[in-house]
Amino acid sequence: MKGLTEHEIIRIVTNQFSGQPGIPLGFDDDVSAIPISSKSWIIVKTDMLVGSTDVPPGMTVQEAARRAVVATISDFASKGVQPTALMVSLGLPAPAKKTTVQALARGLGQAAREYKCKIIGGDTNQADDLVIDIAGIGIANPKTLVRRNGARPGDIIAVTGSFGKTSAGLGILTSRREKDLAKYPSLVRAVRRPRARLAEGIILAKSSAATSSIDSSDGLAWSLHQIARSSKVGINLHTIPIASDVQRFAKEHRLSALDLALYGGEEYELVVTIRPERFHHSKKRVPSLTRIGIVETQSFGVLAHLAGKRIQVKERGWEHFS
Repeated sequence: MKGLTEHEIIRIVTNQFSGQPGIPLGFDDDVSAIPISSKSWIIVKTDMLVGSTDVPPGMTVQEAARRAVVATISDFASKGVQPTALMVSLGLPAPAKKTTVQALARGLGQAAREYKCKIIGGDTNQADDLVIDIAGIGIANPKTLVRRNGARPGDIIAVTGSFGKTSAGLGILTSRREKDLAKYPSLVRAVRRPRARLAEGIILAKSSAATSSIDSSDGLAWSLHQIARSSKVGINLHTIPIASDVQRFAKEHRLSALDLALYGGEEYELVVTIRPERFHHSKKRVPSLTRIGIVETQSFGVLAHLAGKRIQVKERGWEHFS
């Protein structure tokens, strides 16, 4: 019997709690918010890493702990909010080894320092698999927080980097081909050492240039569809920024570089819409910002016009239970 997908599970659970008063972002954005005044919201987010599904061959325990933090930080980045504190819950298989716990602590501490937030507590339990659950908290002015639903026709669609690296890197790590491991270190590094675009997200939020934003952890295509649906707009792409190493890797292994870039996950880039009159200024402040398309009036779908061809971008990406 076919089971539920991750997003079907989320819908069933959140439908039980929809319509609750005092939850301004609902369940449809990257973070949650608790108003404490007209000018201050508490911003909270949690993200879970599970060893058997989220830690590929070749990734160390220290790298896994760091990546768990990066995943949570990336959602704060997409809203333009600096997290101030993290809480960590660990599930560890028995017997717990001292070297494993030390490696976890190093990875957590490294990421906390990297993104200038403190680890203030958490919980530890025995589990059948490694579990690292990170809860982040920060304070934001609701007027500067960038939501998913603010895109308007004429806005420029932009991203903070190129795509496809983690999809290709994951393929390299799972296949364990020594030749590819040596030939494509940048793709392997994208999986083992991801980076959240926190500084860039905060700059864009403070400048009031970004009208909507989401992180690409579930894949570029999925992220674009979420902005389109939340904002009730259409999206027309004129380019997909595919990393050069991904192009070479895909050609060598007879894969679609476009599919690797559109439908992979765990790439913590920002996907944003920018007011057209502010794009030039935003590009100066965030040099990695790349224009990839435009927001249009139709309230459905994501299209791409590439090399003279019209492509319907599918609403597909990384999803547990799929």
